[in-house]
Amino acid sequence: MLQRNQLEVRNSLDAFFSESESLKVNVFTSSTCAFCIEALDAAREAAEKFALLEIPVEVIETSVEDHPEIIEALNAIALPMILVGNSRIIGLPRSEDIEHLIHQMMLAG
Repeated sequence: MLQRNQLEVRNSLDAFFSESESLKVNVFTSSTCAFCIEALDAAREAAEKFALLEIPVEVIETSVEDHPEIIEALNAIALPMILVGNSRIIGLPRSEDIEHLIHQMMLAG
């Protein structure tokens, strides 16, 4: 039973981090989170700046209420949480903070 649950969690995570032509900024939110909307706006603002350079960045909002398994799988300690590649920001970021992580991910290849 435990192995089946682990497999289901892994499949859920794979959907968030699938390979594509655009870079992904994953924003994990909750309806009770006071700063989640602002964090999502910051992520979208960062993505728009890269779009001006013709670099596609996809912002993906995921409600932890809809996917509670994500909290444990990602060891989330607070929201909002933003993942860019293997890097994370917990709390309310500035768009520049997200841009920095996107740059790092691009350089890491």
